[in-house]
Amino acid sequence: MASPFSRVESFAPILQEPIWHQRRELEASPVEFWDFHRHAFTLDSGAWTILTIHWNLCMGTISSFLSERPDLLPLLQALERFDTCGEFLLTELGHGLDVRNLETTATHQADGSFVLHTPNPRAAKTMPPSSPHSGMARTAVVFARLMVAGKDHGVRPFIVPLNDASGAMCHGVACTLFPARPGAKAIDHSSTSFRHVTLPAEALLGNLHGSPNDERKEFMRAIHRVTVGTLCLSTSNATVLRVSGCIAGRYSAKRRVGAPKPVPILSFSTQYGPIARTLAHAVVFDKYATEATQLFIQNAGSPDMQNVIAGAFKATVIEYTQKALSELVERCGWQGLYAHNQISEVWLAEKGNSIAEGDYVVLCIRLASEILLGRYAPPKPRDPHCLLARHESGAWDEARQIWASLHGGHRGKEFNARLLPLSLPLVRATGQRMAYEAAKDAMVHGDDRGLSVTPQVLALYESTCMMEDQSWYVESGIMSRRALLNRDVDAMNSMLPLLEGMINDPAVNAFVTAPMVDQDRLAAFFSSLPSFRGPETERFQAKI
Repeated sequence: MASPFSRVESFAPILQEPIWHQRRELEASPVEFWDFHRHAFTLDSGAWTILTIHWNLCMGTISSFLSERPDLLPLLQALERFDTCGEFLLTELGHGLDVRNLETTATHQADGSFVLHTPNPRAAKTMPPSSPHSGMARTAVVFARLMVAGKDHGVRPFIVPLNDASGAMCHGVACTLFPARPGAKAIDHSSTSFRHVTLPAEALLGNLHGSPNDERKEFMRAIHRVTVGTLCLSTSNATVLRVSGCIAGRYSAKRRVGAPKPVPILSFSTQYGPIARTLAHAVVFDKYATEATQLFIQNAGSPDMQNVIAGAFKATVIEYTQKALSELVERCGWQGLYAHNQISEVWLAEKGNSIAEGDYVVLCIRLASEILLGRYAPPKPRDPHCLLARHESGAWDEARQIWASLHGGHRGKEFNARLLPLSLPLVRATGQRMAYEAAKDAMVHGDDRGLSVTPQVLALYESTCMMEDQSWYVESGIMSRRALLNRDVDAMNSMLPLLEGMINDPAVNAFVTAPMVDQDRLAAFFSSLPSFRGPETERFQAKI
């Protein structure tokens, strides 16, 4: 079966796909949509960011209203053709995850129109790109408080043109460009404000009037694409880990130290260890991404379960990716610090994904709190006796015991002090177990989609997860610290015979542009840099 990498060596085939069709939700869209999010980030994180906002957030939100608003189809078709670039303006300078409290207003007028207004600087929309620098028109889904006859009807989405193809901002729309983010490919992140912008009646997505319960339902429906984004953006991490591990591995195989018989730095455990763990996690997370996507689609009617699936996946893969890439940068020395060698660039770019579509720590706080309150539960382990499932169960049991001993409820000071810091480790324990199950099932059933799972890969992944919380395994009487260490060394040693093949996987070649992996490429790179030379030194020959 063709590698999914081969399908995304260029964006062109994806851009030509008929992703959108009338009355079809994105979750049921072709596999190309999900493959784009999983694999294209490493090629160009800037283009990837623009396209995921355009497809998932803007078009996804508008299309969810298409069954009751067939008049929206021409706009969706224009977005599909990229006649206009779609944006999604939800968060504000003063309101991030507390978007229910945002301050932008859309006031209903007697003639049925609306007036969109930013009442103060804190209400400026941040940070999707909205400038005319793209050289094309931009249209946004903008969230604002719907005011009707002086009454607040909650936060609702509106379709708002931002600028036209000539570069002119629309009447009453202002954009302030942010400085460039370090590391990430440059795009025009901005703050956007509105000064008494008149919108037609059809700009509103959804009903004008409704009960308070309807308002909450409408709001959750309108921001549903954010939950989709929580998952699909995070699936990029498996590819990022794979490519970064290969870059660090290829560099380490060529870099030699010592005299008179220099050896590759890859021969040292402090070098091959981080690289092998990174590549093992890339394989496991690849299978986890496939399974999480399927579970997400299957739970389309259960937003709470979708939040659990997306939140656990994001927390697990993002946290590991950040730690792993930081270490790989260091293991590549001074060359790892430079964006042209890719690892530091994707590391910093992925930091944006840790915040986009929900800061993963805050997502964990919500998930852990609501699970402890019994409002819902994560998927049950397939094998409750496996080590990672036992760890998950033990971690949650301990948290429930702490919760039972506290006073003041889940919004009290004791909950804040004692349980909020456990939110990430709790959700991560669930995600690690789910990732292990997904990879093990793929190995047992011979799933040939994506990367191949081997017993060595699975053992190293499991051991790495266990080493992150050694005290629990010791306290629970499962094994001693020495036994844990020996088990981890054995898992690493069993992985080493596979490492060369994983590092030099030809399917990754199209994604690797780092000069440091090849001496000829590195020489060509340095020869292209600006150089400054002093005058030649005169040579004198000694006379006898």
